[in-house]
Amino acid sequence: MPDAEIAKAVQLLDLMLEFFADEGHWTRGGYDDGNGGHCLVGALLHLSREHRLPTGPAIELLQDAMPRPGLPLVHFNDTRCGSIAELRSVIVNARRLARDDAERERAAAAVKAWLVAQIGKKRGAPASNIMETPPDEPFTPPSASPPSERRQQPSIRIHVQRGVFRRPERLSC
Repeated sequence: MPDAEIAKAVQLLDLMLEFFADEGHWTRGGYDDGNGGHCLVGALLHLSREHRLPTGPAIELLQDAMPRPGLPLVHFNDTRCGSIAELRSVIVNARRLARDDAERERAAAAVKAWLVAQIGKKRGAPASNIMETPPDEPFTPPSASPPSERRQQPSIRIHVQRGVFRRPERLSC
């Protein structure tokens, strides 16, 4: 969710927390009780219209904040929610999720910028081209010395039979 959407969702969730500050505004069994009371979804719709804020991001955050995954908001409000304090705790959890989403978005943007910079550095470095080696010259690694300059090392043979170690024998070349 982009930062702008998160900010609007948090604004709507804050308005909902204010609205449900006292128990008189909370109702069950309908979106609106006719006396200024609303259920969770009714308050969300009412406040979004009144303040011209989108409902989608806030609904998504509230769904994620439900005590049981997949629990519909209306069902939670009407049958599962035991008190206004529990209702407010779901709204507070949704706000926390919004903050976590925003932090995750910023971290992802920082990683993306770093990766793009690393790619730019790699592209700026000169590439080694295998075709630059002349075909008429043999390839010799820089640390290898010609065969004539190599010193002959004596070979050592070690025998191990049934766990018994025998002294190494020197082989003559």
